[in-house]
Amino acid sequence: MPPRLNYKRAVVTFLLAYIVVTILAIALSVGIGVALHLPPTAEPMQNQAYLISERFLPFLNLAVWGLFARAYLRHRTHGERSETRREAIALGTFWLAAAVAVDYVFFVQIKNPISLNPHDFYIGQFPWIYLIYVAIFFAPVGATLALSSTRGTAQV
Repeated sequence: MPPRLNYKRAVVTFLLAYIVVTILAIALSVGIGVALHLPPTAEPMQNQAYLISERFLPFLNLAVWGLFARAYLRHRTHGERSETRREAIALGTFWLAAAVAVDYVFFVQIKNPISLNPHDFYIGQFPWIYLIYVAIFFAPVGATLALSSTRGTAQV
């Protein structure tokens, strides 16, 4: 039987995690720029503070998405561990697809101060953007491991 996602909770946790991680990523970049007294640039891909912060973004994403995955999965009180893992994989897949779509719309299609053309977004940010997508996908699986270890031998 395929895993059943609570789509309402999956969408709400996705939106909250996406907003939180976006705010934290911008704050990290700005904070690095201020701390290191780096000058702003007109091109987002040339901003030294952003280029430094890029290396930390996969870890930041893993932490944030992991916390929200844990919040999504913590209400699960029944079922086998294998069901929970399947649900976590389904959640990761759902979140990954949603993140790719939302990123494309908000950072490529809609022109704003931090938008990029498709080449800069998908090639210029290599490998960081793909490591972020891997983090989003695997965060729910990591959350199931964290939940099962905090609950001991109880079913997650």
